[in-house]
Amino acid sequence: MKVNLLNCEDYVNSDVLPFKNDVFEDFDLQPILETMSKNDKYVYQACRNIMLSPSGDRKNILHRQAAIQEALANKKHIFQLYITISETFTDIINQRDRMKKESNSTLPAVRVVNSIDTLNILFTGLENLKKVIIDANNQFEDGIFRDFFMHFLKEYDDDFIAMMTQKRDELREIQMGGEVKISGRIGRGMKCDRLLVNSITKVAAKRKFERWDSLFGTKLKKNEVRISYDNIHLNQDCLDLQNTALLHVASCFEDFNKEISKLFDTLRAQIAFFYGCCNLHTHMTGMAFRLCFPEIEERYHAIEADCLYDLVLAIRTLKRPMDNSFKSNDTLLYLITGVNRGGKTSFLRSIGTAQIMAQCGMFVPCKTMKTSVFRGIFTHFVRNEDETLNSGRLEEELSRLNRIIDTMNPGSMIFLNESFATTSEKEGAAMAEDIIRALNDNQVTVFFVTHIYAFAKKAFAEKYPRTKFFETEQNERNERTFRIIEGEPTQTGYAMELYRKTIGIGG
Repeated sequence: MKVNLLNCEDYVNSDVLPFKNDVFEDFDLQPILETMSKNDKYVYQACRNIMLSPSGDRKNILHRQAAIQEALANKKHIFQLYITISETFTDIINQRDRMKKESNSTLPAVRVVNSIDTLNILFTGLENLKKVIIDANNQFEDGIFRDFFMHFLKEYDDDFIAMMTQKRDELREIQMGGEVKISGRIGRGMKCDRLLVNSITKVAAKRKFERWDSLFGTKLKKNEVRISYDNIHLNQDCLDLQNTALLHVASCFEDFNKEISKLFDTLRAQIAFFYGCCNLHTHMTGMAFRLCFPEIEERYHAIEADCLYDLVLAIRTLKRPMDNSFKSNDTLLYLITGVNRGGKTSFLRSIGTAQIMAQCGMFVPCKTMKTSVFRGIFTHFVRNEDETLNSGRLEEELSRLNRIIDTMNPGSMIFLNESFATTSEKEGAAMAEDIIRALNDNQVTVFFVTHIYAFAKKAFAEKYPRTKFFETEQNERNERTFRIIEGEPTQTGYAMELYRKTIGIGG
C-alpha cells in the first residue's frame, strides 16, 4: 500500500534546492536537525532529506501542513508509532548482520531459513504496529492520518494476518522436516521441464504399524518400480530438483518479505519526520518561543512576516533573538545595508530558513507569515579563503554565481550576502547593478546584504522598481539594536564607530 502522509497522490517532486549543501551551510541548518533528531541518526538523516527537498507545489504544502498539525496534536501516538517501527527495523538489521556472517547464506536451505526468520520479525512487527494504529485511530480526528489508519487496517485485516500466519507455518514445516511436493515432466534432451511446487506439508507422525503397512504395500504392488539413488549422477539430479524447489519457495517468500519491508521502510522515513517536527515544536514552545503555520499565497513574489526571528540563533543561545517584521507588495529586490554585526546576516538566515520550513509544510519561527511558493531557493554567501584555490576569490564568486543563474527559473529567490565585495567599490557596484537587473527582469526575488554603498545609493536615488530598502537600526546612543528596519541605505560605519569609542570622540 502507498504511504501518503507527506505527499499528495498526484504530487510530482521538484528540485527547489538544487544546491542543497550550499543552502545547508549558508543557513546553518545543523542545530535545527540536531534538535529534531535528539541524537537519533536515522531521524536526523530523514529530516535532513525532507528539509532539503521542500515542495514546489502549493497543494502538497497544504497537505503537509495539515498532517504536521495532526501530528502535533497527537505527539504521544507519533512517538509510539516511531518507536514500534524502529524496534522492528532494529530486529531486521540484526538478522541481516547475522546472515552476512554466514558463509553458506546462498544455499537454498539457508535462504529458506533466513526467509522464516525475516517473516517472523515482520509478522511480529506488523502485529505490534497494528495494535498501535488501532489505539491511535481512536484518538486522531478525521484527516490525513485517520485516512491512512483506515486504509492500513483494511489492507492488513484479520484475513491478511491469517494468510500470513499460514505462510509462516508452511515455512516452519520445511524447517521441521516437512515435505515439498514437486511435479514435472521429461522435456527435450531428457531434461526435467515444467517443474511445479504443488504443496508444502508437514510429515505425519509415524503410526504404530506403519512399517508393516509399508512392507505389505510393497509386496502387493509387484509392478511398481523403485528407483535406487545409489547412482551418484541420479542422486545429484535429485539434489538439483530439491534445490530448485527450495529456491522457488525462498524466492516467493523473499518477495513477500520485501513488500512488507518496503511498507515499514517508507512509513519509518515519513513518521521520523513527524517525530522530528514534534521534537522541535516541543523544544521551542517549552521555551515560550513563537511558532506559527504560514499562510501559503497563490500569488507570486509575496513574502511578509511579523516578529520573525533567527531559529538557529534561538536554539544556540536559548534566548529570544531580536525579531523583525516586514511587509511586501510584489517586491523583487530587498536591499539591506548598515553596520557590521548589526543583524543583517541573521536577518537573511531567518527569512531563508522560514521559507524552506514553510515549503516543507512546517511551522515557522514568527508570529504570523504569508508567503508564496518559490520555484527555487538559492544562496550566495562569501566563502572563507581557500588556499587550494587556483583562482582568485572574485573569480570563484562569479563562477559560483554563474552556476546558480544557469540553474534557476523565474519565480525563484536568492539570498546574496556580501557578494562582489572582493573587488573595488566601483567595479562591485557595476557588477551588482548588471546582475540584480538581470535577476529582476527574470522575476527572481533577491535579498541582498551589501556594503557596496555606491550601488545602494544609486538604486535608492533612481527609485528602482519593486524594491524595498532596509538598514540596521541604531538607538539614540548610536548602539546597534540588531533589528532590521526599512530605511535609506547607509554606509558601513562600524570602523569609525570603533575609532570614536577608542579615542573618546563623539560619545
